[in-house]
Amino acid sequence: MATSPDPSKGEDIPVQTPVEQTPVTLFGLPCLAVRAADGSIYLAIRDLCLTLGIQLSPQLRRIRNHRQLRKGFARFRVQTEGGWQNQDFLHLQVTAAWLMMVNASSRTRPEVRTRLDYLQEHLINEVYAAFARLTGLPESSSRAIEDLDDLARIESALVAIDTLAERQDKLEQSQEKLEDSQDRARGAWRDIRTELLELAARVRALEHKATGTITKEQRGYIYQLVNRWADARVQRDPRLSVGAARAACFGILKRKYSLSRYEDLPIGKYAECVAYIKQACYESTGVELDLPEQTELDLEP
Repeated sequence: MATSPDPSKGEDIPVQTPVEQTPVTLFGLPCLAVRAADGSIYLAIRDLCLTLGIQLSPQLRRIRNHRQLRKGFARFRVQTEGGWQNQDFLHLQVTAAWLMMVNASSRTRPEVRTRLDYLQEHLINEVYAAFARLTGLPESSSRAIEDLDDLARIESALVAIDTLAERQDKLEQSQEKLEDSQDRARGAWRDIRTELLELAARVRALEHKATGTITKEQRGYIYQLVNRWADARVQRDPRLSVGAARAACFGILKRKYSLSRYEDLPIGKYAECVAYIKQACYESTGVELDLPEQTELDLEP
């Protein structure tokens, strides 16, 4: 994972174009996921915050001001219900560390709070186990350490890390020279990968025409429709938060079709589902949804 520019120091954040984007269900609500040109996966920070019932701005500041979290910060130009927009994303590997630092708020749904508490406890245990392996201490519990002098192993491990860091710096310098001569090869590989991903998307679309669940493109369209419906509800009732509105709208949709995840909607129900969302939005808010539907992952014109 490459180091990202530091926004806290005024460095510009380059806007990337994902080779793939699709909403996935996390903590019960859809979250936009993208794949970068190098294959790395990122999650939309705004969607994560809405799902967890926490404010976006403080979390962006935390990520930008934290040296390790900042490495996973990236900005992508993605298609949303409001058209093409630049959005902030967090690398999937870094998302796990960020989740450990999140404090649930009064707006966090009870079921989300329970999942988050369990996940954080599990992550803390796993971090300690990794720390114990690194330092040679027992992984099970600190109660298994018989002699406090064994804690001296921690400093020995840290000194060893310093040595490894020096070696890594030298390797990275050699790597930079090697990468300069491999830029063309990487560019060719990215082009081939993009073509293969597009071909795979077309194949999946053809397979889904016969049977199965809705395609990624159809999931994306439903995601945009429901988000626009939620925005309309917020405009009609300002007391309603965006996160609560999204949870309510997706909850209505999942109950309508008896789904735990909207991605599992049968493809034969897709047209009916789209019509239902539009009708439900108009009946509850008076807003007509006229978003154009995309049949494939078009690039921005």
